[in-house]
Amino acid sequence: MNPEEKALLERSLKLGEENNQILRKMQRAARWAVLWGFIKAAIVIVPLVVGYIYLQPFLDQALKNYNGFRELLNV
Repeated sequence: MNPEEKALLERSLKLGEENNQILRKMQRAARWAVLWGFIKAAIVIVPLVVGYIYLQPFLDQALKNYNGFRELLNV
């Protein structure tokens, strides 16, 4: 192997290692993005579900009162 080919191989090796590091960083960033996406979705969805569960009796009572008031006006 002549010195020119050896230099080209060393340069290719160096570039390959740099590319590997960049790709690993990109993969790590993509994983964090997915994790934060799930966390943000949970921050939105969980309070909605919990609020619905806890407010359901109050909403039912309000609907009952509204229907009673509407029936009173129709008579």
